[in-house]
Amino acid sequence: MKSILFATALFTAASGAAFASNDLPLNDEIKAQITEMLTADGYEVGKIKIEDGLYEAYAKKDGGKYEVLLDGEFNIVKVQD
Repeated sequence: MKSILFATALFTAASGAAFASNDLPLNDEIKAQITEMLTADGYEVGKIKIEDGLYEAYAKKDGGKYEVLLDGEFNIVKVQD
């Protein structure tokens, strides 16, 4: 019984550590950097959040609405309409 509890605790701790390593910071400075970068590309930026390990910016451009996904180094990974 103790070995099962230990294995479960070990797995849970390892899963938490792996999840934590994918966490991205999101503060006003980072939001400003993302907004500045996307504005330079012609986007009007609204809300910015983190989802699935990526920054997600809701933006408008040329009359369309987009979700711009960026990695931790602010590289655009995908643009969804």
